[in-house]
Amino acid sequence: MMATTRNNRLSRIQPILLLLASIWTLNLSAQEHISSAPQLSRNPLLTEAYQLLESGDSDGALEHFQEVLSEDQQDLSALLGQAMTYAELQRYDEAFASYDAIVQTHPRHAFAWNGRGLAAFNMEDFDTALSSFQQATAEQPINGFFYETLAWTQMCRGDFSQAAISAKTATLMYNRKNESSVYPQLIAYFAYLETGDLQNAQVALKYAQHNKPLNQWPSPVIDYLSDSIDAAELISYVTDSAQETEAHTYIGLKLRANHQNEAAKRHFNWVARHGDTRVFEYTLARALNIQNSVALLAP
Repeated sequence: MMATTRNNRLSRIQPILLLLASIWTLNLSAQEHISSAPQLSRNPLLTEAYQLLESGDSDGALEHFQEVLSEDQQDLSALLGQAMTYAELQRYDEAFASYDAIVQTHPRHAFAWNGRGLAAFNMEDFDTALSSFQQATAEQPINGFFYETLAWTQMCRGDFSQAAISAKTATLMYNRKNESSVYPQLIAYFAYLETGDLQNAQVALKYAQHNKPLNQWPSPVIDYLSDSIDAAELISYVTDSAQETEAHTYIGLKLRANHQNEAAKRHFNWVARHGDTRVFEYTLARALNIQNSVALLAP
């Protein structure tokens, strides 16, 4: 993910309180991080706008943010809220423009850089996404999600060695903040396989096995990669479109690693046609399909 706000996976979302916290932490140094959620602005319209956004009323939230901006075009809280809402509505070009405007005047705002990168990622502009995520991690390095987004982008670019490094860093940063996500280990696993580093790939998979969530997604994905269940069983565990997209992508990645490229392509094609655009795996499957097509056309 829409790779911007993934409602089904908290560890890969920018939760609303974290987003709000970023607004009031502009002056934090790169080594500082958010320890508690701040109070909302005293502007009642802005407070209501964020409440609407959190409740899922994106259209109503956008109207409120724009009303605040009609009175004060430089209100940072409203500018960030507007950008977040555009992303939630999958209006990525407008989200990118909004975040880009923020970083022009607030060049050290880590969340705005990450939001800019996510908008670019969703538009499949991986060069711009990469530079944005690198800036976000430079400004706020103790942030697992920032490094995870960087790793996804590097996977989409085919920079597998760098993706493995970013994924490992994401795990370290999640751990430093007492957060947990096995997705960076899944990225590292396939990144190592792509580079032929089977030993480190197995280390990453074992770490994911040890830390997988109990009786919840993506535990079945890890079981499938460990050969405990087959592809059909993995698909049987999905409960929504996001999980189905992930399942097909990971099946395709495993087939690709085993040099079964035609079989992998069928799963990537399914994702490209029917997948949930909110998840990172959707964009990765599309990018790998393009890479394969370019490779076939090469002399």
